[in-house]
Formats: sequence, structure tokens, C-alpha cells
Amino acid sequence: MEPTQLLPVLLLLLPTFVSANRKRIIGGQECSETDHPWLAILTSSSGSFCSAALLNHEWVISAAHCYGSGKLEIRLGMHNYTAQRGHEQLRTGVRVICYPETNNSNTNVNCSVIKDIMLVKLNRPVDYSEYIAPIDLPNTPAPLGTDCTVMGWGSITPANMTFPVVPHCVDIQVYNNSMCDYANYWLPVTDSMLCVGVLQGGQDSCKGDSGGPLVCGGELQGIVSLGGFPCAQPLEPAIYTKVHSYLDWIQSIVQ
Repeated sequence: MEPTQLLPVLLLLLPTFVSANRKRIIGGQECSETDHPWLAILTSSSGSFCSAALLNHEWVISAAHCYGSGKLEIRLGMHNYTAQRGHEQLRTGVRVICYPETNNSNTNVNCSVIKDIMLVKLNRPVDYSEYIAPIDLPNTPAPLGTDCTVMGWGSITPANMTFPVVPHCVDIQVYNNSMCDYANYWLPVTDSMLCVGVLQGGQDSCKGDSGGPLVCGGELQGIVSLGGFPCAQPLEPAIYTKVHSYLDWIQSIVQ
């Protein structure tokens, strides 16, 4: 049976976790300018483009697969990246740490998509403002069925890449990891990952959103890691790094 034929059956089996009034638009809608003060753009001189989230004055968090050779630049307080508003702040990364490395590890960066989480120390502290502020780490994991929002400058079309100049936000839900096993991604889905999306399709993170924050109840519960392509297909929720699984490691470094 094809995945699309299974969709009605699976939706009947999961009534608690499916909302009937979700907007079915790739990338959702433009985020409010002041609703994402933790959101950052992370680029490298080797050409990678990702999102990140601010944890405190000196550290941002992103996906390990966003690590690129050469200089890392982090832009905070950014909304329309073609038109600066005067409160943006630019920093460079002076230390990259990927799990399970620590502040005491050697300087060789060893980043793996299997443990898709990365901390970047800024060259100097940022100044907090209405447009730049840290996000809270989670106290507990997000339960199944939790409504969350993912945001970034990734494509707003599922196949023919269309990249906006402003970040888009989209509402998605946390599912049992077995749903991402069903999607048959190339790596096993583990307890340190979250399976998040909309089973009907039509809403999803996409190319260019990597490393971006999954925010649930004001807390950073996930980091955009892996998904299908084209994006936002039925029965293909995406895989996010489960931040709570790495909480002790994060706090031991950034505090």
C-alpha cells in the first residue's frame, strides 16, 4: 500500500494529535518581527546557510551538520536580511563544540549528523534588546501531541526552492518516533530525536531551515535536523534533535 493510501487510516488512529484548522502552506507565514529575538542566521565562508538560536550573551545553538569549514558568522536581530534596521548585531564564531565534546576537548571539531547538535561561542557578547534575547531551555521533554512552531529562512515551496528574505513560522506537532521510522529516513530514529510535522502534509521545515529552533511553549525543544524531499509530504514528518536529551551537556558548557 502506498503512503498516501494509508493516510486516512493513520489519521483515524491519531485523532488526538491532528488539528483540522492548520494552514497548509510550506513555511507558514512571515514571523512577527519581535516574536523571534533568539533566532539567528549562521553562515560559513565555505557557503553553508543555517539558522541558530541564542542561548545567552555568548553562545548560540544549531545543528552539527551546519558546521562548515572557514569563518562562521552569526547575525542576530535579523528579520529582512536585505534591509537592515539598525539593531542587528554581527558576531563570528570562535569556538565550535559538537556532542560529546566539551570545553576541555581539543580544538579538532568532530561534528556528526547522528548527534546533530552544535554549540558556537561568539567572539564577543551580544547586547540584549527587544530584537535580541535568549530562548529558554526545556525543563521537561515535549509530550506527544504538543503544538510547536518552527522558524527560519528556508524554502517556502516544497520542491522548486523559493527562499524568502524574511523568516517564516509554521505550526507543527510532536508525534511518536515510529511515524518517522515509517517515513524510512536513512538513519535510525533514536530517543535523542523528535518526530515533528503534520501528517496530512502541507506544513514543514525545508531546505535552508537547518539548525533552526523548534519552539514549544516558549522553550527550545528541538533543532531542525533531517526531513524528506520534496518537503511537507503526507506521512513524512521531519526529524529534529531533541534538546532535552542534551540538556546536561549544554548547561555544562554555556553556563
